[in-house]
Amino acid sequence: MMSRAIFLLSICSLAGLAAPSVLESYLVDRHTGPERLDPSSPVLEAIARPAPSRAPNTGFGRNVVLDADQSGHFRTDARLNGMRNTVLIDTGATKVAIDEKTARQIGIYPKPEAWTIPVQTANGMAHAATARIDRIEIGNIVVRDVDALVLQEGTLGVTLLGMSFLSELDRYSVRDGRLTMER
Repeated sequence: MMSRAIFLLSICSLAGLAAPSVLESYLVDRHTGPERLDPSSPVLEAIARPAPSRAPNTGFGRNVVLDADQSGHFRTDARLNGMRNTVLIDTGATKVAIDEKTARQIGIYPKPEAWTIPVQTANGMAHAATARIDRIEIGNIVVRDVDALVLQEGTLGVTLLGMSFLSELDRYSVRDGRLTMER
């Protein structure tokens, strides 16, 4: 009986460690209709708990180097329209994804009729609205006029910086647990 309990606890522990990565791969927005979005768009990592953020290391010119946290994710402080926000860099997300509270803090107020994009999150189905963020800064990197999705309050655990941000960089790469971004 004791060995069965230990076996079950081991399986639960492994599942708990793997859950964020598995959910990151499979929780994508599902757009119904003829213009179905790319299945890799935007991964909604709603269950990962934000780790304490670290300031990015900035080098010469406009580049930033981030070290992965214990779970292998890249988290840092950014400024969205001048407001400080902890973000998770997510190459699997097509767009930047923010929640309603963050949107209000940075001056984005989607109209009621704008909430038309269904998304699947760890908390179930939700709706999102499209938006544009005037300015996103990480260290000495600045990207302007960035496409974003605003998700309903309570459906997103952390702001995701997806490809609508990363594709505006001159280059980014991941090597040896470090993300380097250049602009």
